[in-house]
Amino acid sequence: MRLLSLTLALLVLVATALAGNVLDLTATKDFNQHIGKSQGVLVKYYAPWCGHCKSLAPIYEKVADAFAHQKETVLIAKVDADKNKELGQKAGIRGFPTLKWYPAGSTEAEEFNSGRDLDSIAKLVTEKSGKKSTVKPPPPPAAEQLTNRNFDKIVMDENKDVLVEFYAPWCGHCKNLNPIYQQVAQDFSGDDDCVVAQMDADEESNKAIAQRYGVSSYPTLMFFPKGDKSNPMPYNGGRGEEDFLKFLNEKCQTWRTKGGLLSELAGRMPTLDGFAARWYTSPADKKSTIYSEFIDYVNTMKASSKVDKKKSEAADYYLRVLDKANQSAGYIEKETKRLSSILKKHAEGTSQLAGRKVDELTKKKNVLLAFVNERIAAQAERQKKDFEARKEEL
Repeated sequence: MRLLSLTLALLVLVATALAGNVLDLTATKDFNQHIGKSQGVLVKYYAPWCGHCKSLAPIYEKVADAFAHQKETVLIAKVDADKNKELGQKAGIRGFPTLKWYPAGSTEAEEFNSGRDLDSIAKLVTEKSGKKSTVKPPPPPAAEQLTNRNFDKIVMDENKDVLVEFYAPWCGHCKNLNPIYQQVAQDFSGDDDCVVAQMDADEESNKAIAQRYGVSSYPTLMFFPKGDKSNPMPYNGGRGEEDFLKFLNEKCQTWRTKGGLLSELAGRMPTLDGFAARWYTSPADKKSTIYSEFIDYVNTMKASSKVDKKKSEAADYYLRVLDKANQSAGYIEKETKRLSSILKKHAEGTSQLAGRKVDELTKKKNVLLAFVNERIAAQAERQKKDFEARKEEL
């Protein structure tokens, strides 16, 4: 008998746990017991067969959990309006799910028009009740936030490549894209001239700009390349992080990977890789000739009107490594080991570097590794011989 009592008690506890913090007011007597009393009550009117209701259910449970510590003043409840049609009709329910807020001491419901995500519902309950939830505020967006006031300053900057998402807060596709888009923006946060931005195109003050670019659906993504702002490019690619990375790396000439790190190609230039590897792997009597060729090529390249700041800075570092390696045997190996150690400690969390510093050290390490790459050296040597052979034929 005692075992049976313990089993029943356990079943009651399990059932209570599974029920969660959403109060079921489907029975009219339960509804009347709580509505119009000392607590403000949010009621979800639903039907078991409703697909949207099923999607909302886990979110609604989280809302109830977020206000569970405020049950003396706030209740999160539900009514199966398909089972109790009378309550649904009394509340004027015309579709499912419908959320209604009943202030403390009132049986008159207030319309509850908000998004159906956790943050939106919790925020509105807080506004109605004055009670705070346990929902942590979302982090600030990583994407640059555009308005009619700063759009031209940021997007039309001729020195920046800018990807813009035109969105509307109520758009479901925009909500689904947002976490991915924010991650992409975070991935490129270390690049000053490759900007990931977004604009609420449904905001009245921003509509004129959206119309300027023919935005008629959401989300609309457009890429504004540096030096050619009059011809923005519609982005019609995939909506995954890797899709955006591939597109922006190509357009911005960057080398970002998932998580915002740089690939092994960042900071390097193929032709300079060839000079560097040939110099490093060549016998001592040939190094001076390759060194001179290296210097001549860099000087010619930097004198060109087509060279940009990134390429110029990269070339400077190749030359700096070359000069130090000329002066000190083993410099490349020692410096590679030093940088690798610093980056490893950062990755392991035993030291902390700013994102830009990680980028800088990664690029330097990549260049150093190009010097000692025998495959690059062999390829560069073959290309040089082929070029000289063609010159002789001419």
